[in-house]
Amino acid sequence: MHTNNLEKTSAAPLSVPVPQTNPVRNAADWQRMRAACEADPGAFHGDIAASEIHWFVASVGSHGAWLKSEQTRGEAAAGAAVSNTWSGWMASDGAPVRVDMGSAFWPWAKAFDDSDAPHYKWFSGARTNACFNEVDRHVLAGFGNETAYIVEGDRWDMSRDGGRGLPVDQHFISRKALLVETAKCALALRALGLRAGDRIALNLPNIAAQLYWTEAAKRLGIVYTPVFGGFSDKTLSDRIHDAGARIVITADGGYRNAQIVPFKSAYTDPALDNFVSVSAAREVVASALTKRGTPVHDADVVLHAIDEALDGEVTVVRGDVMRGVGHALRDLSRQGTLDAAGAAALRTAIAEALVATPPRVDAVIVVRHTAQPDLVWRPERDRWSHALTDAALL
Repeated sequence: MHTNNLEKTSAAPLSVPVPQTNPVRNAADWQRMRAACEADPGAFHGDIAASEIHWFVASVGSHGAWLKSEQTRGEAAAGAAVSNTWSGWMASDGAPVRVDMGSAFWPWAKAFDDSDAPHYKWFSGARTNACFNEVDRHVLAGFGNETAYIVEGDRWDMSRDGGRGLPVDQHFISRKALLVETAKCALALRALGLRAGDRIALNLPNIAAQLYWTEAAKRLGIVYTPVFGGFSDKTLSDRIHDAGARIVITADGGYRNAQIVPFKSAYTDPALDNFVSVSAAREVVASALTKRGTPVHDADVVLHAIDEALDGEVTVVRGDVMRGVGHALRDLSRQGTLDAAGAAALRTAIAEALVATPPRVDAVIVVRHTAQPDLVWRPERDRWSHALTDAALL
């Protein structure tokens, strides 16, 4: 059996990061910061963003660099005259870099653009990445052995710790391990053809893989929608459609109290197999009517009945569509424009077309967590998470 290396990063506590100091120490500090923000929101937030976030600057070196200002937030707020030195790492090889960018340099063309209020824009023209700021830079700065996450499983053992109880599963993920696993997941998503701007949905239990795949999406600029594991298959189906997800990431199962919840078979498979979007259903029915040469009047009656039956829905089971079709066929029969044999033939044609609707997603990535037996597997769609991430190492 494959061992899920996503779950066994470390068994012992790692080093603890040193906490930052809150710059707001009293009411006067808060009032001063509020006044500065109201006077010039671009300058106020720009000073903070420049010193707290690493930005990609293409003009440094041949492949660009990730830089942040060495001017501290307090110095910027006080208007201190310091050199405009920026430091970080080269994008090509992660080598440290420190450079004076000149007094007029900012990573953005405009920090706060209110020219089309209330559609405000922040940091126009600048480039950054959430994953780099959350993961990479801490490793590059030498903090790879710090604990990034303490993962506690959902199962609880009340006999441990003198009867106070402890989680059955607990492990520590270092910043370096987080980076490695995130990079592997990002390479796996790229191998599946995903690029910046594509969409995915995540329907996972509370496991470390949820962190890795989410950070991987951020790394590639992929839009993701996380769907809580307790939501129904119908809700998951609606969210997949609303997001326009090409990929769904799920698990074979998850633990809830003393029970195993079969995530893939209970939520993901029904969401994708039992439901169809309203727009796709209408298009399929309209196509079936056209292929049969259905008169325009009759086709309009059928489509109108479907619109009424499915009003307000995002995705529906095929039976909901057929209920609307049934109402239309009843009305057409009463009008005398369709006999029993014609109604039966039309009903059959529409039902067959609905069954043959195209796949809703390109792939389903499945994390092996509970080792569910007899897992229903669709080889044309399903992919094991560990197989994809292992291939990323080759």
